[in-house]
Amino acid sequence: MASPSSTMPAFDTHKAVKALRHAGFDDVQAEAVVDQINGAITENLVFKADLAETERSLAGRIGACATKDDLAETERSLAARIDATKEDLAETERKLAARIAACATKEDLLNYATKEDLRAAVAALATKEDLRNYATKEDLENYATKEDLAQLELRMTVKMEALTGKMLRDMGGGLALVVALIKGLDLLVG
Repeated sequence: MASPSSTMPAFDTHKAVKALRHAGFDDVQAEAVVDQINGAITENLVFKADLAETERSLAGRIGACATKDDLAETERSLAARIDATKEDLAETERKLAARIAACATKEDLLNYATKEDLRAAVAALATKEDLRNYATKEDLENYATKEDLAQLELRMTVKMEALTGKMLRDMGGGLALVVALIKGLDLLVG
């Protein structure tokens, strides 16, 4: 703070003491009153230097504050974020509405089967034991295909024809032998 004597008009303490003496104060009383008044005046005065310092301080603080343009930009940014949030909420609402629409209502559920109906349906299903009796994928892979059966039939037909031919030859020889035996018996008997 600047000194009072350099920046403020001087308080004429001598004149004040003289005025107080003239009013009936003695020297000690008059000087004590003048000192108190002078102290109160200088303590509560604002000097030009104080004002200049305050002005510099306020200018610095104002410079750090947001301007109207800054506030407008912040407002635009917040408005965009709010709009984006509104769009996100609307999209979420649409998704939820679709999911809710796909759900059964209480009325829908009342139209479905009763617990007893469900138990009966479950009872009609195959059990684990039933399923064990069915062929597995591995079992089915071990069975013959139509093509396998056709090839097997062809091989069996060829073998049967070969056996039939051999049987007929064997039977023909056996038949010839029987005929020869019958003729031989006829000759012996006859």
